[in-house]
Amino acid sequence: MPPLSASPSMRTARRPAKRRVGALARWAWRGLKLGLVLAACVGLGMAWRSGKLEATAARAAFEGVKLAAECGFRVEEVEVVGRVHTNPSDLLAAAGVTRGDPILGFSPESMRRRIEALPWVETAAVERRLPNTVAITIVERTPIALWQHNERISLIDARGGNLGTVSIESAPDLPLVVGGDAPAHIGELLAMLAEHPDIQKRVQASSWIGSRRWDLKLDNGVEVRLPENGAGDALRQLADAESATRVLERDVAVVDLRLAGRMIVRLAHEIPAPKAAKPQQGI
Repeated sequence: MPPLSASPSMRTARRPAKRRVGALARWAWRGLKLGLVLAACVGLGMAWRSGKLEATAARAAFEGVKLAAECGFRVEEVEVVGRVHTNPSDLLAAAGVTRGDPILGFSPESMRRRIEALPWVETAAVERRLPNTVAITIVERTPIALWQHNERISLIDARGGNLGTVSIESAPDLPLVVGGDAPAHIGELLAMLAEHPDIQKRVQASSWIGSRRWDLKLDNGVEVRLPENGAGDALRQLADAESATRVLERDVAVVDLRLAGRMIVRLAHEIPAPKAAKPQQGI
């Protein structure tokens, strides 16, 4: 008797059953993985809301920083580039690190913001150089004028920032400005004067009057009164008059330019008016 064998129809019938079982197994595995992911997400969400996850992460980060420090990742040097006027003690205090601190235990961005808050610092960059060096690069502000206020002399930068007081003896050769809120306007004035260097070099002091306009004191004592509006045009008018008539070299005390298009000059020594002749008495 020939051996039993499955008929073609039977073999064909069994294959779809195997495929269905395999597909069900794959979907069951995928469902299990999806369920595990969802359960993990729910657990993480509950931990986050309770604060446990955040505390655990912070604790792990702390332990990691501590371990790195024990392995030699500690602050041993602080290198500073660009410091000229900034007080070294103030700079180190703003940096907020000392020798032996974990080099991974501070935020370079927070340190940068603290350093840029110092009066002289315009920009700063902070870099970790592992394993033990903190590199700080600063760009300092440039003083453009001296500000006299409340019997003090301070250095002022282009944005009107106060860079600190200086003594008369140590003050650099910079334009002097006077007035409570003069620093906020000095940049505009110096830009206008730069267009007329022959006048600019003769200005010894500039006074901000009434929080609205400038008076200039020249090296020969002449006072130039600029208008509230159109100060640039007034300076151009003065420069043209000086070039044509040398008005500033004359016996002048005040040049008043406050009226648009007009120049009123007051002499230093007014010519006395002639006395009226006495009437003759008859005999």
